[in-house]
Parts: sequence; structure tokens; C-alpha cells
Amino acid sequence: MKKIFAEHKGKLILSSLVTLLPALVGRAWISAGLLAAHWLVLLIVFSDRRNRENQSRQAVGMIFWVMPFVSLLMGGVAVMIEQGVSSAGALSSLMALGFGLMFLLLGNYMPKLRQNSFMGIRVKWTLENEANWNATHRFGGKVWVAGGFACMAGALLPADAMGVFFLAVLLVIVALPIAYSYYYGKKQPAADKIPLPPVPPSQRIAARVLVAAVLVIAVWTLLMGSAEVQCGADSFTVEASGWEDLTVPYSEIAAVEYLPAEDVPETGMRTYGLGNLRVSFGYFSNEAYGSYIRYTYDSCKDCVRLTRTDGSTILLNGPDQPATRAICDALAQRMGADRPET
Repeated sequence: MKKIFAEHKGKLILSSLVTLLPALVGRAWISAGLLAAHWLVLLIVFSDRRNRENQSRQAVGMIFWVMPFVSLLMGGVAVMIEQGVSSAGALSSLMALGFGLMFLLLGNYMPKLRQNSFMGIRVKWTLENEANWNATHRFGGKVWVAGGFACMAGALLPADAMGVFFLAVLLVIVALPIAYSYYYGKKQPAADKIPLPPVPPSQRIAARVLVAAVLVIAVWTLLMGSAEVQCGADSFTVEASGWEDLTVPYSEIAAVEYLPAEDVPETGMRTYGLGNLRVSFGYFSNEAYGSYIRYTYDSCKDCVRLTRTDGSTILLNGPDQPATRAICDALAQRMGADRPET
């Protein structure tokens, strides 16, 4: 392990620095998370001796740049939002073009992958036969390149259709190579198939630890997030955990309105933000408000609507109705307005 990292020291340092670039536009949490994922992927991939000793140099080089590419894409979205581009169409188009390009590049490198336990199309039929592995990855490479072009073409679709189209493309480029491997394996004589070697105990333990860690992170991600509105002299700040804070001067707010649950429109599509079982933070788009910002708890259906001087909307609430009413009262008082009727 030390040898492979020493050999690729330059790539490791440069790719880590590129992954940290979104921190320059205030997205330190994105950079930190992706950097941790970057290192974890590298550690997992190179824990397989075949990847350290017998993997193609092109494939090894590629694995260093997947997370930095995703980080740059997320940073690009952040820059667009900082520049005032928050429409669902523009942001979705950038994501479609970015992921399309990534699928295209991965498809180009896929035929160069040699058999291993962590990268590529790792199903029973490819792992037990090298000819099946090679044929499946040649076919899969073509499918992923086609999927990449399809994703980039999908950038021309309406924003509400783009997400469904992307998921459909992703399903096809994953399912087709697996089906091809199964069909190819059925045609092979049994004598050509090599029984899979037993997994060493140390790898079984590592796999279980990894699965447990992924499950813990997944559950935490579904339940994380909190927000608190702090009113200052000239502006208020939504201090959020799990997402970036939001600061808005009172001079940019034209109206404060308390919305009971029945008057709150559907959330719509999240274009850039955090959404789970607990909270919805970030940039969203729906028919009622167009592109808007929300920092809301799912446990409370009432909201405070802030209409900005440019006509855009911010939705806020607390974890319950009393907390939401308190937010409305505090903001209305700071703006010198009476509490809106509820």
C-alpha cells in the first residue's frame, strides 16, 4: 500500500488539492466530505493486491480523478448560485453535462480494467472468467460512452424531465453490461469457468466494517440537519447544520407572511441543497414561486414566507408551530412591521 501511494505521490497530492477547490467559494463542507470519500475510495481500491501490482496504469490514473471531477462539478454549481443563477434549468443542465462527460470518460477507460475485486463490473460471471470480464468491459465501455452522450443531450430537456431521464440512463448503463455478462457466461463451457477463490478472513472483516460504516452514514444522512434563525441589527442569519448558512439583510425583504400548512405549496424540485427525512435546505423550484430558497423542517408544515425586493421567495420554519410563529414575530418586529395575520 505504501509503495503504490509513494509511486503516485504527485497524483495523490494534486487530486486532493483539486478536490478542495470548492472551499474557495465557501463550500468547505463539500470539499471535506469529498476529500474523505476520495481517500476512502483509494484505500479500498488499493487494498486489492491485483490493483497494486497488475492493474493498467490508465485505470489506476483514472481512479485518482473521479472525486476531484465531482468536486469541481459541485463547485461549478456553487459558483453559478453565487452569481445569481439559481434557475432549475441552468443548474440541471450543468449537472447533466458534467455527469455525461464523466460517464463518457469512464466508458473510455472501462475496457482497460483488469480483473479485480473493487473496480468495474464485478458480478459472478465476470469474476469467475477472465474472457467474460474482458468482453463485458469492452461492451460496457461502449454502453457508458453512449450513456454519456445521452446525458449531455438530456441537458436540452426541461428541468422537471431531466431527473427522470438521468435515472433512466443510469439504470440502462448499469443493467445492460450485467445482462451481457450473464448471457456471455451462459454460452461458455463449464470447464472454462474458474471457481472464485475463498475470501480471506481479514477481507471479510474489512468488508463488514465498511458495510456497517456505510449504513451508519446513510442513516445519519437521512436524519441530520437543523436550522436556527438569528436576528442581528441589520440582517438575519439562518445557521444551518448539514448545509451552508444563509444571511439576508432586512433591506432586501419586502414582506413577511405566516403561511398555515394548507397555504404552503408543494416543495417542488430540489436544484441544489439538502433533503432528507428531517429537513429541506437550499435551492428549490416549484410552480408557485419559481426558483426559491427554503430552510424548513419536515416536522412542521406551517412556514414563514419572506418576499424579497426582487420578487423571489424564502421559506423558513422551526421544528414545530410555536417555533415557526416565533420566527415570524421576530422578523416582523425587526422590520418594524406588525405581525401578519395567520
